Amino acid sequence: MVVVGKIIAALVFFILTSTSSAGSDTIRVEAKFTLRGFLDISQMMEDAGYTNRGEFLAAMERAAGRYDWDRDVDKDSVFEVEPPPGWVLKTESFPEEEVGPTIEIEPTPMPTVTQQEYDKLKEELEALKKQHKKHEQPGYLMGPEYTPAYGQTIDRIVERGNVICGTYNETPGFSDKLGVWEGFDVDICTAVAIAIFGEPNIEFVAINGKTRFERLFDGTIDILSATTTWTYSREVDWRIEFMPTTYYDGQGFMVRKSLGVKSAKDLTGARVCYGESSTAAQNIKDFFELWQVLYKPVPVPASDEVFKYYLDGDCDMYGTDRSALAGRKSTFNEPENHVILPEIISKEPLGPAVKYGDAKFSAIVRWTIYSLLLAEELGITQDNIGDFLEHSNPTIQRFMGERNGDLPGSDNLGVKLGLQRYWSVNIIEQLGNYGEIFERHVGKSTPLGLDRGVNRLYTNGGVLYAPPLK
Repeated sequence: MVVVGKIIAALVFFILTSTSSAGSDTIRVEAKFTLRGFLDISQMMEDAGYTNRGEFLAAMERAAGRYDWDRDVDKDSVFEVEPPPGWVLKTESFPEEEVGPTIEIEPTPMPTVTQQEYDKLKEELEALKKQHKKHEQPGYLMGPEYTPAYGQTIDRIVERGNVICGTYNETPGFSDKLGVWEGFDVDICTAVAIAIFGEPNIEFVAINGKTRFERLFDGTIDILSATTTWTYSREVDWRIEFMPTTYYDGQGFMVRKSLGVKSAKDLTGARVCYGESSTAAQNIKDFFELWQVLYKPVPVPASDEVFKYYLDGDCDMYGTDRSALAGRKSTFNEPENHVILPEIISKEPLGPAVKYGDAKFSAIVRWTIYSLLLAEELGITQDNIGDFLEHSNPTIQRFMGERNGDLPGSDNLGVKLGLQRYWSVNIIEQLGNYGEIFERHVGKSTPLGLDRGVNRLYTNGGVLYAPPLK
């Protein structure tokens, strides 16, 4: 038997693939996934011949005809993507004499394997797979292009000219795109941009429950601000660095008023909808197990789609953060026909998150949030901030950029982080303090009508607290 050598095989493959693709206006791209089940954008880019992430994502949007093309992607998804800019497909033929000599070898017979031996090998393979999965470290496996070091993130942001924030686009009160981006979480991100640039140089990227962490891991976004719960596994296993909690919440349930239910414990056999990628799944399982109530789980792939299942009658109960329930309820045609039950079944500390590894950027985000709390504590508002210039209080002087840190040789607090001297003043002048942001988007005068509750300052019976500005 005559077998063509490796060189010939490679050249033949090139000729065949080149010829078959010649004249094509698109490139076939199959969905690829990481070990954790997230889209492997880097591999898909490589398959499509793209080197620029932004250009590739834009091409995918055009191919799919929707900006959120990644929301419902599965392993069988295939896209016909336009080639990258400047892409040229060449078809070449090679004279036979340039290929090289053929190699004659004797064929090697294939070994025979009994069914018993096959089954044993299969068991060993499955055991190895389980062992590998057990030792996965997703925080390190994802996002090979961007592994932040001290100062790297802020350098990227300054060079780019804006902060890129990932958030939901349909979370009433917290992040909504109704012509313009607005909401509590939107303002938190905007405050970071103002701290860095003195003005809101910011771009928002719509994410969902499936893509929010992937976009953070691969560097597509600089900061995630999307009602995300701070948990042990997300911080320790996934290497996500959570910033100070901006909204203390807890998970609850919503039902139709017509059911006449007063407690979630009364709904034996109920169909319960929840986002399968959220913390809700485990919370619900724990709650009903604790109270020995049988229920029928209805997991929904994207957390921000759960309310549609509920409204369509696919479930009897809707479980998620109580703030999100209030937000969704405010958008219903007949909100009075729905009731949020009294149970609070979990702790949900919500706030922004960044990728682990860049302490400088983490400090900027952290103290941006603290500046909002400090301003409220000091009585500084968007309207009266001018009255605090040249104040006698040393803390206010530091907040206003008029006084350096108290340690010998200490510089202005903003300058230490590479920010402008009046970074905190800029934030309050343009957005207001924490209390103003809260009341503007989710407070009593809004459709959500949320009470501050534990989200009051510590001086007013709440848990919100900022370290000393020194």
